[in-house]
Amino acid sequence: MKFTPFKFQLPLAAGGITLMAFNYLQFEVPHGKGLIKLSDIPWDQLTTGQTALYLPMILIMAVFTIINFVFTLVFLKSLVQWRFNKIEYRNFINSLPTSTVGIFVPIASLSMTANVILAPLGFFFPEVSSNIQALMLPGLVFYLLLWLMLFAYEFKFLKIWLTKPFDSAKLNFVWLIDVFAFGLVNLTGTGIASMSTNNKIAAIAAFASLAALSVGIFLLVAKLGYLLYLQIKSASLPQNPVQPSFFLVIPITCLFGISFYRIAIYSHTVFKFDIKVISFLLINFSYVITIGWGIFSLYLLSSYFTEYFYKSEFAAPQWAMV
Repeated sequence: MKFTPFKFQLPLAAGGITLMAFNYLQFEVPHGKGLIKLSDIPWDQLTTGQTALYLPMILIMAVFTIINFVFTLVFLKSLVQWRFNKIEYRNFINSLPTSTVGIFVPIASLSMTANVILAPLGFFFPEVSSNIQALMLPGLVFYLLLWLMLFAYEFKFLKIWLTKPFDSAKLNFVWLIDVFAFGLVNLTGTGIASMSTNNKIAAIAAFASLAALSVGIFLLVAKLGYLLYLQIKSASLPQNPVQPSFFLVIPITCLFGISFYRIAIYSHTVFKFDIKVISFLLINFSYVITIGWGIFSLYLLSSYFTEYFYKSEFAAPQWAMV
């Protein structure tokens, strides 16, 4: 099958499932300061129900961590070969905005892999979790590389989208993938800013994250507003294969909410700000939007699920539901 950057949605989704399981255990299981480890789970003190819940969750985390790493390595090789194929790359760059935006999927996926290394991998390997601060500098370097690629491609495509005519009627919510990439790159940067005990590393990560958050929020408001305008103007839903892309708004709002929360944690650590109120507002506001948009999308796409989904062939936008 011909390579496309959209293939990175596989390791991206696998990493997301891994982090979901990890975050549940992080906040559900009492443990010491820092990130939870496998050794922190008191198996002899768990109820039958807790064991039945935690054990499959840990197995899921292990399986999808492996999937994330394996397919990231496989697709990275294909990505490099594809990038240096001038004809294929040029054709991709000059295609529709909903196609060219796929170049941001590898960036988002690699950022997800960085988070898998910092959290789920450390859950299974004490050597990683006990040396988490030693990973902050290489993590920062990797984050800044993703940050530079993110901004370079965003400016490149903004120039193309603003100077070359295209049929706006063909736009759909897949066009928000670059905003999603901003959210995931911010997740990595703000994670370093809130976790690092090195003031310089934390400050660099926080400053870069604030810049990316500002641009990301602007893009989210501008693009989402324009897409809603086009949707209302068209008075009909897009074609069935791309309808699941409506769900892409959900992870975006969650990622931006968590990123702003981590910036608040950094501000509390460095400037001793009281963040109780703002933390409450950031987390709850982002999740209210998430839940509201989820309910709205389920209602809006009810016909898709009842009449099309069960008999449809796989389409890349379906990853948005994962």
